[in-house]
Amino acid sequence: MKNILQLNNARNCLRIFLRTAGVQELFVPYELCSVVFKAARQENVRLKFYHIDENFMPSPQSPRHAFILYPNYFGICDENARILASKYPNLIYDATQSFFSEPLGTATIYSPRKFFNVTDGGILVTDLEIPAKFPKESDGEDFSTDPMNFDYEKFLRNELKFNNSNEIKLISDKTRLKLSQINFEAEKTERAENFWKLHEIFGTINELKIPSTVTAPMVYPLKTKNPPLVDCGVFILRYNYMKNIIPLPLKMAGNKPAIEKLLANIIY
Repeated sequence: MKNILQLNNARNCLRIFLRTAGVQELFVPYELCSVVFKAARQENVRLKFYHIDENFMPSPQSPRHAFILYPNYFGICDENARILASKYPNLIYDATQSFFSEPLGTATIYSPRKFFNVTDGGILVTDLEIPAKFPKESDGEDFSTDPMNFDYEKFLRNELKFNNSNEIKLISDKTRLKLSQINFEAEKTERAENFWKLHEIFGTINELKIPSTVTAPMVYPLKTKNPPLVDCGVFILRYNYMKNIIPLPLKMAGNKPAIEKLLANIIY
């Protein structure tokens, strides 16, 4: 039976799992957000690194019974995650970019902050029993995460709040209420439809092989030799560990001017 714990962010979900499971050594990819490295080190966990291949699979493979963290990159690696879960009983599935994916492995971590307009929140699904004896996160200041009207200054202030605090807390009351009011099936359907609309436009020039079995990704990853830095009127939050990939917001599917401007500046 899976247990569910809602904390104030995903990195703290990882921390509390590592602590409860007594993990001493963790295999992680080089291509990963640095907050994950920090979270592991805060729990005195030794890190061992692996590379990923062009299909986002670990290369080389890690020992079978090792604790291995695998991220669902951009939300398009559902099948990879299922394959790895069948190989590694101690897989920690980083589903922060794939909110609608099924839980896998010994622990799955979700980040509603990456998908919905909430200021905090991380979800841990695990076989372990974890006592929820933590204080609650305070209700945060609302700001827009809509890529057409992204409030970057407030977003940064919110991120700095988490970066400057090591305290593990429960999800805030405001975020819990907001999440309870979301029609997740409708969100999932809309994301999938927008993803494939973007693929119809960019698929022929995308150097990434997009799997046919994606669920409802976070973004549409567009890989080109020379990713343009043009301002197309849409906020695009890039990843410093994936410099040649443009993570296009899925809402961009309905913004023809932004798409045309981006296409006009891509060098084939």
